[in-house]
Amino acid sequence: MSEKPNGGQAFPVPAGCWSAEGDEWNPVPGMSLRDYFATRFAAHFISAGFSADTTPMVVASKAYRFADAMLAEREI
Repeated sequence: MSEKPNGGQAFPVPAGCWSAEGDEWNPVPGMSLRDYFATRFAAHFISAGFSADTTPMVVASKAYRFADAMLAEREI
C-alpha cells in the first residue's frame, strides 16, 4: 500500500523535550499538514451537525478525503 503524502509538518518549528536525565534533546515532529487539514474539516463537519447515520468513521473518512484534496491541489 502506498503512503499518502502528508504535506510535511503543519507547524515547522523546532519542538521537543529534554530526556528525564536532562542531557538529551528529543525532537518531536508534531502533526502533519494532512492531519491538521483533516482536524479542521472534522471540526466543520461536527459543527454543521450530524445526520442519524453519521459515525465518527464517516466524519474521519470525509475529513481525510478533503485533506487529501487540499494537498493534491497544492501540487498543481
